[in-house]
Order: sequence, then structure tokens, then C-alpha cells
Amino acid sequence: MAIAKNPLRNTSQVDEQKAAAFIAKAGKGPENEAEPANKKPTMIRIPPDLLTRIDRGAKRLGISRSAFIVQSAAEKLETMG
Repeated sequence: MAIAKNPLRNTSQVDEQKAAAFIAKAGKGPENEAEPANKKPTMIRIPPDLLTRIDRGAKRLGISRSAFIVQSAAEKLETMG
């Protein structure tokens, strides 16, 4: 079944481009995660104020909270040698 545009809906060219980009990504998964099937879930406890800062940082980078934490941990381990 094809999805048709609603002729009565007023949309801008920018909205159309955003929608087309979103649809093109469908089924591809997150761009920053190389092998999601190879990852293991874990539960950690983070103080609320730190979690807020993590969320802000992740949003600035355009990545998920999980990706931000994984990248941060990887960077820390890299500097430790």
C-alpha cells in the first residue's frame, strides 16, 4: 500500500525535505552504532544532575544518551592507555 500526500495539507519545501530524509533512513538504524547486535545491555546508576549534563551533551552532538556514555567511556579508557 502506497502512502499518498494529503492535498489539503499545507506543507513547506523544508518539511517535505525533512520527511524525505527521515523516510530514507527507515530501517537503517542509528548511524553512530557500528554493530548494535554485538552490544550488551547494562544498568548503571547516575546522579540526576550528571544525567542532565549527559543529556545536554548528547543533544549537542546529535547522538543518543547511550552513545554519549559509550563514547565518553571509550575516550577515557584510551587516555588511560
